[in-house]
This record gives sequence, structure tokens and C-alpha cells, in this order.
Amino acid sequence: MIFLVVFGALMLILSAFYLVNSWQQYRQWVVPTIMLVLSLAATVYGTINLPYWHHSQSAQQTTSAASSGSSLSSATGSQADSSSSFSVNGTTAVFNQQDSGATQEQKEMYLLRQLQKAYSKMGTVNYDSDSKTYQIMPTNENTVEALNYIAQNPAQAQQAGWSNLTNSLNQTSKQIKKIVGSGYSLSMMKPNDNQTALYTAKDGKQTYSIVNQ
Repeated sequence: MIFLVVFGALMLILSAFYLVNSWQQYRQWVVPTIMLVLSLAATVYGTINLPYWHHSQSAQQTTSAASSGSSLSSATGSQADSSSSFSVNGTTAVFNQQDSGATQEQKEMYLLRQLQKAYSKMGTVNYDSDSKTYQIMPTNENTVEALNYIAQNPAQAQQAGWSNLTNSLNQTSKQIKKIVGSGYSLSMMKPNDNQTALYTAKDGKQTYSIVNQ
């Protein structure tokens, strides 16, 4: 393509001179104009198809794929108000203490409402009483994209801000222990799959991570 660009550029210059000369001396412009247009078209076509542009497109696609992982960070960072692009400044939920006279079931439901409020920008929160697990179901577009990227590319997890998210989940897990006691888990579920957890913490400590599998 580089030869086409060079040839087209030369012909473009010669055609321009030819057009000017023909008009000044013979008042003719049709043939020189046609040559000028064809030369311009050849130059533009050759330029567009240079390897440089294809390389740039590939680079943009690669950057786009990487940014989908990075977006994991910003997705959870926005949760800090109530508390990926995970900017993960983290989504650490902070709760008010429940009335000490409340029953255990009342504490569990109170905690569920608090978690739903804290993670409302990220997704929904359910409580599985059988396993004593609070499950975060991501629905935020950036978070879903980022978590799917992690699930498919666990080796890239750290670059995508995974540790920031897991640290914030561990901190939230500690808060849960203060409200309802020991033995309760907090899981970040795989998008659109309420049976598969990507990360689980219990009593402030990791018990499962897809990255370590």
C-alpha cells in the first residue's frame, strides 16, 4: 500500500499542474480534473489501508479489553457513598448497631436491609438462611462486565483491581460479625448466576476466591 500512496501522491501533484496548465493555455479542464480525482482517490485509499492504521485499531481493541477489567475498579468505588472499572476504593458497608434486645432473626433482616442499601448502586443483595450467606448479585453494567472479565481471566485479576474489591468485602464481613455474630458469610456472586460465588468472606476472612482455583 505504501507504493500506491507514493504513486498516488506523485500523480496528484502532476495532475494539479496539468489542470492548471491546460486551463491557462487551452481552456480545457475535463481530462485533467478526472486524472486529479483518480489520483486523490488512490492516495486516500492507499493511506487508509496502510498497516499503521490496522495496528492502531488492534491496539485500541487490546486497550478496550484491558479497560473492561479495569472498570472493575470504578464500579465499586461509587459505592463508597453508602458504603470496573473496581476503583475499588471499595464498598465497605458501615452499619448502625441494632437494638441489643432484637431477636437473631430481626438482626438478620435488619442487616439484609442495610446491605441492600449499601450495595444498591452495584446490584441486589439476598440472604440464604440455610447457609447463613448474604449474596451480592451484581447488576451494574460496569461491575458485571468487570466481574465477567475476572471470571474468564483470573490471572489478570490483580491488574483489574480484584484485591481492592476483596479487601472491602472482608471489611464488610467484619461489620456483619459485629451485627449478627460469627458464622455468617458474604459472597460476591457471578453475574446472572445465583448459584456460583466469585468470592466469599466469613467473619472478616476469605473462605473462597475464584482467583485461587
